[in-house]
Amino acid sequence: MILKVAKLTAICFAMIAAAMFVACSNSISGGSQSDEQNLSSSSEAAAESSAAAEQSSSSAAESSSSSATCEEIRSTKNDFVPIENVLACVQENEKVAFIIRHGERNADESGYDDTLNANGVIDTRALGSKLKEYPDFYYMHTGYLRTLETAYRIAEGKGQNVVEFTRENCDSIVHEYNEDLYVEWYIKDDAYLNVCGPDGGFGMITKMAYELDDYYCSLAFYNVKERTQELVEKYFTYDKMHPVTFAISHDYFVGPLMIAITDGEIGMDYYNHYGDEYYWPNFLSGVAIIVDEQDNVTMIPVKGLSSGRMADQPLPDLPNEVSRL
Repeated sequence: MILKVAKLTAICFAMIAAAMFVACSNSISGGSQSDEQNLSSSSEAAAESSAAAEQSSSSAAESSSSSATCEEIRSTKNDFVPIENVLACVQENEKVAFIIRHGERNADESGYDDTLNANGVIDTRALGSKLKEYPDFYYMHTGYLRTLETAYRIAEGKGQNVVEFTRENCDSIVHEYNEDLYVEWYIKDDAYLNVCGPDGGFGMITKMAYELDDYYCSLAFYNVKERTQELVEKYFTYDKMHPVTFAISHDYFVGPLMIAITDGEIGMDYYNHYGDEYYWPNFLSGVAIIVDEQDNVTMIPVKGLSSGRMADQPLPDLPNEVSRL
């Protein structure tokens, strides 16, 4: 609407100037060269004004379009937004934390000291390389080595000066261990876990997160939305946060977190699709928590790879007692 009004105003201005020129030419025979130059200058000025108005309106439209894009990103609930796109929409008076699953590991290497595989190293470095323009990040991670390595490789891809990675040799990044980034954050009484869900694993976790009216799940787990709010209040209020934080966790933690912050719209109901990895969180996917100075919170599902789900990377069938962390 602004663009149309600007164009119409400029066009009217140019038409009036042209009409004045014709009227003066008809009424003043043999007018002076100075008069002709003045009229010519007036027409040129009208044309320049029209072009300037059009350019200004175009810039305003582009700015409006850019704002709308960020507005759309910040209201997304049913899809995963690339991490770099979310970060670009964080305002000067805001801070952000990305809570994401670690990078890829080998399916049979889920131990405490197992590392990322070759793909995981490449992917996490690539994510960091997309974020080079930002100052160094603050990192949180669990005790598992692959979560620390994910933080380290993001920093490495970002161009931060790091040394060869080991658990003991990792202080070239600013980081902390955080024991609340496990699924245990959501567990109230583990005595009821195995009777809550169909598989004793991720099916159970997602069933709990969708807050179905299940007696045993209510005994096993806290209310997922209330518990997520407690997590935000404990770690992610404005005064407690760094400008940009990456908190590296596991699928069992980011799955219910995604479901909680989207009111179930993200479509991670693995309990309804047991065995279908499309409903399983992908590596480097999770949640962005944006907080402003008044502690208003915006939460968005995010991805660090092309997909937020394990659609293209199925894990082999594993016995229930084997951790998929």
